[in-house]
Amino acid sequence: MKHHSKTLKTAALLCGLSSAAFAGEPPAQTAPASSGDSMFSDFNFCSWLANKPGTVYKDAGNPYLSEVNFFGRFHYNAAYVDGSGTNGKDWNEAYTDVRRFRLGTKIGFLNYFTLKAVANFVEDQRFNGSVLPGHRDLEWGYSDFDEATISFDAKKAFSIDQLDKLDLIYGRFKWHGGLEARTSSNEILTVERSAISNKLYDSARPTGFAVNAVKGPWNATVGIYSSDGRNVDLNVGDSIGNRGNNEFIGGWGDELMYNAEVIYSATEDLRFGFEFLYNGANKSTNAIAGMDDNLLPYKWATTLSAEYTFAANAGVNVEGFYGDNGNIDQHKTAGQYDRRGTFGGVVVTPYYWIIPAKLQLVGQYMYAASEQAQGIRSNSRYFRAADGGAVNSGRGDELQSVYGGLNWLVCGDNLKFQAGVQYETLNTNAGDGTADAVTYLFGFRTFF
Repeated sequence: MKHHSKTLKTAALLCGLSSAAFAGEPPAQTAPASSGDSMFSDFNFCSWLANKPGTVYKDAGNPYLSEVNFFGRFHYNAAYVDGSGTNGKDWNEAYTDVRRFRLGTKIGFLNYFTLKAVANFVEDQRFNGSVLPGHRDLEWGYSDFDEATISFDAKKAFSIDQLDKLDLIYGRFKWHGGLEARTSSNEILTVERSAISNKLYDSARPTGFAVNAVKGPWNATVGIYSSDGRNVDLNVGDSIGNRGNNEFIGGWGDELMYNAEVIYSATEDLRFGFEFLYNGANKSTNAIAGMDDNLLPYKWATTLSAEYTFAANAGVNVEGFYGDNGNIDQHKTAGQYDRRGTFGGVVVTPYYWIIPAKLQLVGQYMYAASEQAQGIRSNSRYFRAADGGAVNSGRGDELQSVYGGLNWLVCGDNLKFQAGVQYETLNTNAGDGTADAVTYLFGFRTFF
């Protein structure tokens, strides 16, 4: 790589490691109200944004309609990548990405029921590296549903005093896969989730049934889901936005998926999480005629996480992963045998409040490895999206990344700016066997 690229890598590495000793998040601070006489003098934009401005009706005593709430989020990214490919050539690319634009509603009705529906209103595929120009577009307007569920409050309906919460839920779910995945995109500490977290999460939205129960410090969820989806565009192939999971509510014609999740709050400062994910589908994708739909690129996976706040303004999140890619790709070409086998990794994410509730320093180190030569994969944003360098589609047997960044919370997580630098290196069986890059990332996040 060019000399200045190596300097940038070193700076990114030091930035990430130097922040690895800090973390934690104190309570948000509320700005004092002003004392003017104007009707707007007491208005606080941040308080308004945080206090559900989309709630148009709320009456807990109404047995027919207790709440009507509208909400939304808008996320925007920009990135510049400077890297070296497996072909030994240097490359650089710049990207802008309308990351998310979602609108949704939450309606409480008939005492025990809650309807939640969220839709995506933008599809930005300019980063995806497709060889088809028509599939690298930015399109506004309705795209698909993100979530659509109806939940039943069984604790309230049946007066179950032994539990603090018991909900039965059916519909289109956001799939989990560890701490980062179950954390809302409004609240993640880095501009993007780590690559191994995204492997388990994989943006899947299966239709299914889940039970969520809470008792004291314990929170448990178990679910069964369908991998049945929809037909896809064979010209695009097996890629995000083109899988069989973009229906409103899917069917139950194919194989099943399962998850079990337990979260235990040992103290106010220490919380543990465990997840087990199992994918019953043994075919790759419904992009191939006659094959079962499949929403996940692995057979099973587990995660174990810990969130620890060890000071008023410092703490750390740690998460381990282990799973098996299975034989999902065996019906394809013989060369894709390299995508099977076991995989695992670890993610360490420290963060430190420079200015409480306003300016946050974040670091992250990720290590992922696999038994086979292509068993793990980098994020699509933005390392493997570059047209100018060969990165073997981000597939390899060892992937490491170091991230260092700052989060400026203008109105808490409701309105914030994120900036970071990430260095990642991939070992793969293509070309000279290595690819690496430094990526400068910017994110704008707002939601109500």
